[in-house]
Amino acid sequence: MYGRVLGCRTQGERVRGHSRAMRDAPALSAIVVNYNTAPLTQRCVASLRDQEVHGPQGTEGVEILVVDNASRPQDRQALAGLDAIILYNEENRGYGAALNQACARASAEYILFSNSDTWYCSGSLQALLDGLLHSPKCGAVGPRFWWDMNREFLLPPADPVTLVDYLLNAAAQRWPRGRRRRERRWRQRALRHWQARKPLSQVMLSGACILTRREVLAACGGFDERFHLYYEDTDWCRRVRHDGYRLYYVPDAEVVHMYNQSARQQAAAAQQTFADSATRYFRKHYGNWLWGLASRITSHLPAPSSDEVDDCTDLGTLAEPPRCFLAGTTQQSRYLLLLSPLPSCIPAIARFLAVPQIALPLEVWKQMAEGDFYMQLLSLPDLRPLGKWCWRKG
Repeated sequence: MYGRVLGCRTQGERVRGHSRAMRDAPALSAIVVNYNTAPLTQRCVASLRDQEVHGPQGTEGVEILVVDNASRPQDRQALAGLDAIILYNEENRGYGAALNQACARASAEYILFSNSDTWYCSGSLQALLDGLLHSPKCGAVGPRFWWDMNREFLLPPADPVTLVDYLLNAAAQRWPRGRRRRERRWRQRALRHWQARKPLSQVMLSGACILTRREVLAACGGFDERFHLYYEDTDWCRRVRHDGYRLYYVPDAEVVHMYNQSARQQAAAAQQTFADSATRYFRKHYGNWLWGLASRITSHLPAPSSDEVDDCTDLGTLAEPPRCFLAGTTQQSRYLLLLSPLPSCIPAIARFLAVPQIALPLEVWKQMAEGDFYMQLLSLPDLRPLGKWCWRKG
């Protein structure tokens, strides 16, 4: 029954809520979860407050609720002056539980779930609401995600999470031929996503920013609070689609997502939480027996192939952003740069380039954690690899 009652109202409450919406309810309620990220939360709330939103039946404006999940005292103090309703938890209840908690307090019919490390570009909320209202059988929508404030680097689409995909991805890492086919299919799908100009139906949306309506929450339930962090959005999107709704990506809605800023504070713990949530997700939707079988199969696969690392140009350990130029390249009209902590560059952030000259902006460099990174330059429109580089950020 996790969250099943959230978003639901009795018949009398629905009637009273409808009358209130006609008079003074906001167009939508935005929920932001904070955990030791007060500066980011302040910026996120400021960008939400700058939005002009007009909803159905004359509603307008944004109600903002911030849930603090037991942050440090100094972080809590920094939230004191926010133009928002602030809910303080004495323990970290988890991301999904915090969203459910605020959803029960929200007054609008349309609910936005948001990470704190997001910044909403002008007109983004109106574009999301229009997409929700006008897309067929729509249950929820998500925006175009940028990784930087200059809007040069695009975040990847959310990948579907199924047991078949899990097995195919594990197998592809071991055999070069299968891996190359998988990489090409992913690039083609990602390119369609990045170049889209109209709403696209999706299998998954990122929990960093999802707009939905109370009708959907009443039918499908809120977030499963057994997922403390990670996979709560995957699980929720799966249930929404199972109940006959569609999910849409709205490219006109642009949001900057600085990605994983809270989890970076405790990287090792975050990795363990991610693994635990993945196991919980697969067991919930496929059962212990099938998940156990899949785990045994992947554990007996040969070691991953190293050829995708061997053909990289190793730049060594870097203290400053890398700069690369691909000499001797036939001039193309456009290029695609992929950047990832994984040798396959799946998933990866992307940047479209007019020349084969690569220079990471300092803003992007600062957002990157320490560790290994891989970069590929592809020609467009054929997505042919032109160069590969790797380095360690020290």
